[in-house]
Amino acid sequence: MKLSIVVCAYNEEESIGPLLENLQRQKVPPEIADREIIVVASGCTDGTVDVVKSHMSGDETINLIEERARLGKASALNKAFEASSGDYIVLVPADVEPADKALLNLLTPFNDEAVSAVSGNPLQTPRNAPRNTAGCLARKTYRLWSRLNRRLNDVDQMAHCSGELMALRGTVKSNVPSECAADDSYIAVMAKRKGLIKFASNAVCYNILPSNVADYVNQRRRWLFGHFQTKKMAGEYPTVMDTLVLSRPRLVLQILAEEIRESPSEAGHLLSVILVEVVVYLLSMFDRLFSRQKAIWPVITSTKRIRSVGGEGRR
Repeated sequence: MKLSIVVCAYNEEESIGPLLENLQRQKVPPEIADREIIVVASGCTDGTVDVVKSHMSGDETINLIEERARLGKASALNKAFEASSGDYIVLVPADVEPADKALLNLLTPFNDEAVSAVSGNPLQTPRNAPRNTAGCLARKTYRLWSRLNRRLNDVDQMAHCSGELMALRGTVKSNVPSECAADDSYIAVMAKRKGLIKFASNAVCYNILPSNVADYVNQRRRWLFGHFQTKKMAGEYPTVMDTLVLSRPRLVLQILAEEIRESPSEAGHLLSVILVEVVVYLLSMFDRLFSRQKAIWPVITSTKRIRSVGGEGRR
């Protein structure tokens, strides 16, 4: 069997090299005898392409697709899907770092033939996790997302995958609409129609989250816009807290209650998350009212620092 790993990159010269080396080291299930890495560099103006080409000279499994202009994540994914030939496809952005055995753990759930897609588990990069308000908000948001997915995973009701690390069977890949602002949500909802989506909590990847509140709000604003857009495009909401609060409020309250019981000292942080989400909702409603496009979003600059996690992240 063959594995296709898709990496979408825009001006990631600092992170793309370490990521490619990481992916080459990753263990995969024994039935996967062949793999390819497809990098789509979209309108890069830095040294991203040169770094990829330098790695290609020593590894024929790496393939590069260049887009001269930045056309959006959907365009990059569609080109990669067309070029891919794997029985399984792993999607990983250029600015994250999979932990040890992340791909092995991500792909193991496919032993169940009913599974069509699997979500990994993103965590904040340990050494660069901001300790300010934005850091607390981001950490709590990830905790709630993970808690919700564990609950939905147990009852086979997931309809969402993390854009930081996800996998799908090659047979369920689908074309992503060019205006799509949340490709991960759209892909997951479409994959759900062909099988189960599972949450691999031990398939960890490290990611830098916004280090200031403005960037955190802007990121959440685009994600929420994309979640509601997915309903319009695919006919179904992804199973995330900000959509379930409308369709399954009791479940959302249960998740919040569990979080409070487990971390009572952080109740204030949880309240802050809820208050910020209200603001994000209002901003997203504004975007929808004025039909704003977010398929090509502004870069969240505070998430693009040079990373060196060491220890667990580099194992």
